[in-house]
Amino acid sequence: MLVAYDGSDNSRRALEVAADLAVRCGARLQVAKVVDLASLMGLELEGQVIDELRSKAEREVHDAVEFARSKGADADGSVLVGDPVESIVELAQGMGVDLIVTGSRGLSRLKRILLGSVSTGILTEAKCSVLVVK
Repeated sequence: MLVAYDGSDNSRRALEVAADLAVRCGARLQVAKVVDLASLMGLELEGQVIDELRSKAEREVHDAVEFARSKGADADGSVLVGDPVESIVELAQGMGVDLIVTGSRGLSRLKRILLGSVSTGILTEAKCSVLVVK
């Protein structure tokens, strides 16, 4: 099982549901956060800034994994850099997961209009089942 985590309230609810399902089903849970450099359109990013974004994401994933483990889930985490939809779907396929859990939305209205909804993209592109948590 894979949960797409971005730190938003909806992704925290998705994490709670995924941890509960993982415990109930005896499934392994992978928490994944994507550092989306495309969302920082037009900004010239230096390596140090990218490293800081990755470090922040790693701390968030660590905290999410610890939360899932505190609920009894066998959990691990990963930080990816790239397009959120492509990254999550590729990770799910590579790991052979049976279920992706994602929050219903994590972006502001403007970013959703410009970039599209990650949860909708995952629903469209994933080859496995997807649970969208509101």
